[in-house]
Amino acid sequence: MDPLELLVTNDLLRVLDLIGVAVMGVAAGALAARLNFDAVGFAFIGIVAGLGGGLVRDLILDYGTPAAFDGGWYLACALGGSLFAYLITAEGAWWRHLVSVLDIAAMALWAATGTAKSIGYGLDPLPAILLGVVSAVGGGVIRDVLVGRVPAIFGGGPLYATGALVTAVGTWGVVALGIPSPYVLVAVGIGALLAGLAAWRRWSLPAHSEWQVTMSASQLKALVRRTRRSERERVAHETGAIPVVDATVDDLADDIGFLDVDAGEYAERTFAEHDGEDVEFPQTGSTESTESTGSTDEEPPDDPGPEGSRAR
Repeated sequence: MDPLELLVTNDLLRVLDLIGVAVMGVAAGALAARLNFDAVGFAFIGIVAGLGGGLVRDLILDYGTPAAFDGGWYLACALGGSLFAYLITAEGAWWRHLVSVLDIAAMALWAATGTAKSIGYGLDPLPAILLGVVSAVGGGVIRDVLVGRVPAIFGGGPLYATGALVTAVGTWGVVALGIPSPYVLVAVGIGALLAGLAAWRRWSLPAHSEWQVTMSASQLKALVRRTRRSERERVAHETGAIPVVDATVDDLADDIGFLDVDAGEYAERTFAEHDGEDVEFPQTGSTESTESTGSTDEEPPDDPGPEGSRAR
């Protein structure tokens, strides 16, 4: 018995599959109630949510009559779930938890069934896995689009699509490695456990805004200037020379004095902490300086003039 036969012919799994369709009908009916739909809206949303993923899968596989219409059980369960939501308003944490558990179990089972069926029809691994995920979450996506909202699997909701993906990959592994078919239920359990933990702990995948770095042009320029200044300081510390930037070829050369009044202040700030002693550096505005090479007892000239030298 291959995994597809196990998933399709096992009475217990088939009952779970039908319960999942009914649960999706109930969940879709609850959404229809919040949107104040009439009976036709309840029925239509319930059918789409419970059977949409399988319909898409079978149409892509050119399966013939989709499994949802091959007999009346699937349609009856979807309509029954919608009817329950239409007639009865069930509230309470216990009810929400029950619906979530059954929904997650059905999702994982649908992912395994869709993947096994796709592989059985000759699809390559990647398309088969993708179609398995579509089988699991496609109905919910179509439901959300029909009512004009962003599908829950696109962000902010439980990791249903991630759990379906884990189950689909596990199912493919069972088929590809020739592992006994009952082990496909392990893949179903792992995917359902992941989705259940995500719903319980409110896990979600990172959204785009959590990874995106947004800066204005001025902020970006300031960042470049700070980076360049830090690099010049590193070079100055290692070589003892003050880097020179050519303003004629560098359009960011004006950041040479960024946060520094002049080159002397830059040099003092850069080297002072590393020399361990007070050192005076030439400031902008001085034109000449003479170094004293003679004895320290040498008398300075009587009249140094207006451009007098500065002792170092």
